[in-house]
Amino acid sequence: MKKFLLIICFTSTFISYSNTGKYRLVITDNPATTIMIAWEQISGTNPIIYFDTLDHGTAWNNYSFQKSIDRSVYYKGMNNTFSKLTGLTPNTSYYFVIKDSEGISERFWFKTTPDTNETMQFISGGDSRNNRGTRQNANKLVAKLKPIAIFFGGDMTNGDSSSEWKNWLDDWQLTTASDGRMFPIIPTRGNHESSNLSIYEIFNTPSENIYYKIIFGENLLSIYTLNSEITAGGIQGEWLENELINDNSNWKTAQYHKPMRPHVSSKMEGNDEYVNWSKLFFDYKVKLVFESDSHTVKTTWPIKPCINCENCESGFVRDDDFGTIYVGEGCWGAPLRENDDSKIWTRDYGSFNQFKWVCVSTGQIDLKTIVIGDSENVLENSNNSSCSLPVGLNLWTPTNGDTVTILNTSLELPRVEFSSLSDNDYIENGTNILIDATATDDDGTISHLEFYINGNLEHTDYSEPFQFNHNFSNGGYIIEAIAYDNDNFSSNEIIKVYVGNYSDSLNQSLDDLKLSPNPFKNIITFSNLSSDFTSALFKIYNLNGKLVYSKRLNCKTINLNFLTNGIYIIKLESQSNKILTRKIVKN
Repeated sequence: MKKFLLIICFTSTFISYSNTGKYRLVITDNPATTIMIAWEQISGTNPIIYFDTLDHGTAWNNYSFQKSIDRSVYYKGMNNTFSKLTGLTPNTSYYFVIKDSEGISERFWFKTTPDTNETMQFISGGDSRNNRGTRQNANKLVAKLKPIAIFFGGDMTNGDSSSEWKNWLDDWQLTTASDGRMFPIIPTRGNHESSNLSIYEIFNTPSENIYYKIIFGENLLSIYTLNSEITAGGIQGEWLENELINDNSNWKTAQYHKPMRPHVSSKMEGNDEYVNWSKLFFDYKVKLVFESDSHTVKTTWPIKPCINCENCESGFVRDDDFGTIYVGEGCWGAPLRENDDSKIWTRDYGSFNQFKWVCVSTGQIDLKTIVIGDSENVLENSNNSSCSLPVGLNLWTPTNGDTVTILNTSLELPRVEFSSLSDNDYIENGTNILIDATATDDDGTISHLEFYINGNLEHTDYSEPFQFNHNFSNGGYIIEAIAYDNDNFSSNEIIKVYVGNYSDSLNQSLDDLKLSPNPFKNIITFSNLSSDFTSALFKIYNLNGKLVYSKRLNCKTINLNFLTNGIYIIKLESQSNKILTRKIVKN
């Protein structure tokens, strides 16, 4: 009798586990309200997801919500099963279990993204192919960093076989944090995926052709996942342009597998992608692009497409103001290759296992390169961290620094105007002049003003009135006031003043300066520039005298597609203070 009672007690506490595995979360729609849960249904029938904002462990009948499967497909030797949860609350933790005819899965959880433009962190990488040890360490780092999402650039496996995919998905379980939190993937296709089906049937991406767009926040960031294994132009190119035209995100980014200009000499140039995508990226202000495939490490300076232009190499020239930064190129576990094909616009390069960590706010993007190594000594971020890095993480620290920062120049800049002086004023020799300026910003966040005289910083003011006294002697002076807001965005205003009997030699001009075409649509070309104007400061003013653009002239052909139609004044300022002025018309 006692033995019988003991058996009753034991069986009443036994939990039967479902025969499921190879779990993954996939972002296919608005990540603030929707998530795709995918898994392998090894055996058992009628799987149901039970979920809630409260954690009930494996007590499935306590969960408030349930969802049946949307799709199941046998592919790569697995019953790949998909269930999309919709109507979720933004920025909220959801706990879930999968129950089928045989039992219950472990309890997992995820967090929906904010639907506002809060700061978010992401991870980007690719090429996890055949070095499982490196791949597993990288996956463990994902679990400790706790990103909003992982942008994965393809070449998950080496041979696209069933056994390799099973191993890959088993290794992917290491991206789940110690408390059961899972982090979603946004996958694209690489050349080691033999067809689009390898991505579609395993991740149930929103496009069977594996190109699609996901938006984070209200309009914080768009990530365009593109497919470099099919024609870059045609239907895909038309789709990309139509999406970019209507995209009002603060940041536009893209990921695809094969780089346009690989930094390994044995790799073929990505001319199809270059011809069909690079100009769209530049024209529509795609600021950051993630590439893979070459099994090396690179970060470029901001670059734009060019033709027959000074410093134009492999179809790109550096443009710090409006260019696109390209990063990559793989190394999540694939065999490393030597970086032996760098360009003059390459910022940093190397050859080691790595992925990118990306922190995105409305004002800027910060990008760091994480060196993949032993993950055991890396501490785990808290679940409330937005853009912090855990202790013990190994960062790449090249000559140009461990952080690439991209400022959002599309935001409204502060406006600064001089009050006591006007452009081309004449003042008496030896006069002590009060120099003051006013600064305004739409959100009232002016932090300080800097005053420069002939390029030298003379005074900084952190509160109004923004002013200082300066004693001028005979000569010509360029005075510049730069206003900064709290996000470190700046705007400047420049005037020239002349003291005593100084002649207006700053306004020398050359009659043979040619600009063509004028009127122009997007691009103008300079010709007959004298040597004085090599690397001149190129400025554009509207008819109200407001400076709208300023940069060093490193190319005689300039794309001004960002200007609205109208009449502008351009000035070229040489390093010897000579100035060329012309009127241009954009139509």
